[in-house]
Amino acid sequence: MSPRPPTGADDATTAGVLAVDVGTGTSDILVTRPGQSMENAVKLVVPSPTQVAAARIAAATACGQTVVFRGPVMGGGPVTTAMKAHLAAGHPFVATASAASSFTDDLDRVRALGARVVGDDAADAVLRRLPADAAVEVASGDLDAAALTGALRLLGVEPAFTAVAIAVQDHGYAPGSSNRVLRFSFWERALTEGRRIGELFYAPADVPPAFTRLRAATAAAKGLAGDAPVLAGDTGPAALYGALPAGVDDAVVVNVGNGHTVCLLALEGRVAGVFEHHTRCLDGGGLEMQLRRWLAGDLESEEVREDHGHGAVLAPGVGGTVLGPAGVHDLRVPLIVTGPRRELLAGTSLPADFAAPHGDMMLTGCFGLLRALGDRYEGLA
Repeated sequence: MSPRPPTGADDATTAGVLAVDVGTGTSDILVTRPGQSMENAVKLVVPSPTQVAAARIAAATACGQTVVFRGPVMGGGPVTTAMKAHLAAGHPFVATASAASSFTDDLDRVRALGARVVGDDAADAVLRRLPADAAVEVASGDLDAAALTGALRLLGVEPAFTAVAIAVQDHGYAPGSSNRVLRFSFWERALTEGRRIGELFYAPADVPPAFTRLRAATAAAKGLAGDAPVLAGDTGPAALYGALPAGVDDAVVVNVGNGHTVCLLALEGRVAGVFEHHTRCLDGGGLEMQLRRWLAGDLESEEVREDHGHGAVLAPGVGGTVLGPAGVHDLRVPLIVTGPRRELLAGTSLPADFAAPHGDMMLTGCFGLLRALGDRYEGLA
């Protein structure tokens, strides 16, 4: 007798739940269907949109072409580096205001680098005026719905969804002030309010106005969802919620991402402490030391910001209570580590459990989005 096919292996035309976790290095995509095992779900780990746009700009730089960059605000990082390199090479760079906001909230700073910030009509005029081989249009945006649906169809998967969830990392729109402070203020508010991790996600109408990038990504997700529910959140809570095992309410969860490292102390399932830094500023020893000091209540946000990070906070009375006599080497709660740069903690003496939910660490953020969907909409995930 031939073996029975795994559950859900042949139901690619059935509507399912789409989760998209947009990081600095990769976009992680998951499509699940009713009755299908997670091992047989559709999973894609592809270059993130900022990496794709940066590569297109770099190709234009090599050819000496004018770049016209337009579309919604998206993640910066690589695309910002590519823009600066293009201008440094002496080639024109034109961007619409929304696309230019991907580089910085202050568009005068973009202009000061030598880029032209224009309206859509002016961008069209540039493309019409120049020969086809002298200019290239590069699209911005964290979610290319047409490309995603096209890729799924090429794989024999019909892009029909019962719900769509998306996560991007948003510093927040803070012209004239620090967006690192603004971003961390949302963590501080979640701690003050004693919110559960699953409560750190938004229906489209509830995405804070300051999160312009998340609002743009949510709009693209709504286009994919049609009338189906949409949920949006930050990549930090998504990865942390995905790594936290079901039934575990007390833990230190660390996501060492390509862009950010986010450390969360959960007590009784609620936010009791957060430490967030830029991964590029950390090495294993430095991260271990700052973890120890944060959990001891000996790390202040100002010090983290002086080191180009975001902040550190603990609920009142918590400092030191989760540490045993040996400090961070003797935690009274589990230490769960995930993220593509988790090797920063692999060589330390921390008592870490390196999480790979459903056997796939790179989909941790998607699993967190699914979990949050299940919290919000019964029966969806």
